[in-house]
Amino acid sequence: MLDQVLVQRADQEAARGNHAAALELYARAWDSRHDEVADKLLDLVEDWEDVDTALEILQKTADGGVAAAYEALAVLLLELDEPEEALEALDAAGRGGRDVTLWTAAVLADEMGDRERGEEWYRRAIATGDTEALNDFGVFLSEDPDRLAEAEEVLLLAVERGDLMALGNLGRMHLESDEPERALPWLVRGLDAGVRSVLVPMAEAEQMLGRLEDARSHLGDALAHGVEGARLAWANFCAEHGTPQEQATAESEFRRALADGEPGAHFDFALYLADHDRFDEAVAEYQAAAADGETNAWLNLALIHEDRKDRRTAEECYRNGVEAGDLQALLAYAEFLRQWGRPRDIVELLEQAPELGADEDEVAELRRLAGLD
Repeated sequence: MLDQVLVQRADQEAARGNHAAALELYARAWDSRHDEVADKLLDLVEDWEDVDTALEILQKTADGGVAAAYEALAVLLLELDEPEEALEALDAAGRGGRDVTLWTAAVLADEMGDRERGEEWYRRAIATGDTEALNDFGVFLSEDPDRLAEAEEVLLLAVERGDLMALGNLGRMHLESDEPERALPWLVRGLDAGVRSVLVPMAEAEQMLGRLEDARSHLGDALAHGVEGARLAWANFCAEHGTPQEQATAESEFRRALADGEPGAHFDFALYLADHDRFDEAVAEYQAAAADGETNAWLNLALIHEDRKDRRTAEECYRNGVEAGDLQALLAYAEFLRQWGRPRDIVELLEQAPELGADEDEVAELRRLAGLD
C-alpha cells in the first residue's frame, strides 16, 4: 500500500530541489508501477538531468533491503531503453518477495521481443492467480494473427472472471481485424461497465459502420473525460468526416494532439498535410514519426522522395523501413529495385522477407521481381 507520508516528504524535498533525497523517498514509498509515484519519480529524474546518480541511488536503496526499489530501478531503466538491465532488476525484486511475474512477461515480450519466454511468464502469472494476467495474456496472443482464436478464448475467460478491461480488448481485437460489427458490442458492454477508455475505439468502429453522429458524440465524451488518444481521434474525425466548420479546425486539433504528446500524432498529422499537398511539412512530420518508432513512416517518406525524383533519398528511406521491420517497405523497395534494373539486390530482400512475415504469395512475387521464376 502506498505510503502517503513518504510521498509527501518526497514531494517536499523535490520542491526544494533536493533531488537525491526526494528520489530515495520515492523509492521507499514505491508500491506499484501503476500509481503516482512512478510518474513522479520519472519526472524528478528528468528535471534533475543526472541519470547516473539517480541509478546509483535506486540501486543502493534496493540493495539496502528495500526490494520495491528494484521495481523503481526497472522503470527508470526501461525509460532509458535498457530492457536487459531492467529484467535483472525485476529478477532481484522477485527474489526479494515482490510479485513481478506479469511485469516480467511484458518486458520479455514487448521490450525484448522474446515472445516464447514472454508466454512462459504470462502462463506463470496466470498460475499464480494474478487477476490481470488473463487479460494481458489475451492481448499478447491477439498480436499474433495466427492466434486470434486463442486470444478470444482467453479474453472471454477474463471477462467471465470479472476483468472489465478485457471487454475493451475484445473489441479492439475485432476492430484491428477490420470487423467493426463484431467489435462494437464488446465496446458497448465495456462502456456500460464504466470503462471510458473504450470511447475512442468505439468511435472508430462507428465511423467504419457509417454511424457518424454516434462517433461524434462518443468522441465528445472522450474529450470531456480526458481519455487517452481522444484529441488525435477527434482531429482525424474532423479531417475525414467533419462538417465544414469542423474541417476548418482539424489542423489546430492535430497541433493540440502534438502538444499533448499523443502517440501517433506526428504520423497522422503528416498524412493530413500530404493530403493537402503540403509535402515539405509532411516530410518533417514523417521524420518525427519515424524517430518516435513509427516504422511505416519510412515507406511514406520514400514514396514522397520517389515522386520528387530523389532516388538516393528514397532508397535510403526504403532501407530504413526494412531495417525497422516494415514488410510493406520491403515489398515497395523490391518494386523500386526492379524498376531500376537491379534484380540481384531483390535476392537479398528475399532472404529477409519471411522474417518480416511475408506469406507465400508475397515471397512468390519477390522471386518473380528478382527474375528467379
